[in-house]
Amino acid sequence: MILSYVRNKHATAVDRPDGTVLARAAVEETSFAARVELVVTVPGLEISSVEAAIDRCFPHRCREAVSLAQKAAGLRVGPGIIKLVNGEVGGPGGCPRLADLILECCDQVILRFTVDPLKSILDKKGQEMVEAYKLFLAQNPRLANSCIAFAEGSPLREGVDLEE
Repeated sequence: MILSYVRNKHATAVDRPDGTVLARAAVEETSFAARVELVVTVPGLEISSVEAAIDRCFPHRCREAVSLAQKAAGLRVGPGIIKLVNGEVGGPGGCPRLADLILECCDQVILRFTVDPLKSILDKKGQEMVEAYKLFLAQNPRLANSCIAFAEGSPLREGVDLEE
């Protein structure tokens, strides 16, 4: 017997003319197909609207749980979002795969604001690069302890005041 499985996933975030960010995530698999669109306000990063659709799924309870995606509206992209989305959208009676797509959109919003500053840091050398990383961490305290570079005791955290 030959098993065939295909999975394609696409996620992106774009700036809209009104100053908000539109984040999209879609997955197409052999037995599951769904998509989510979030509109996020700036600078508060509050999810102002959610659109979700499941075109193909097993189990069918996921299709019935599409309306739960609306519970993500009003949440802030930031600390605690994973627990909230998993509890409200992916919890009992919900669809964990739909929750994953919402969180993928949130990741895209975060990357929208962190990738360009990180690219500019890579152009620097030596102590100038270290100072740029420290400034970046001070401006993005949610990154503290997110990786070894920003872990407690790292030289990149020395002298950085993190308002937690």
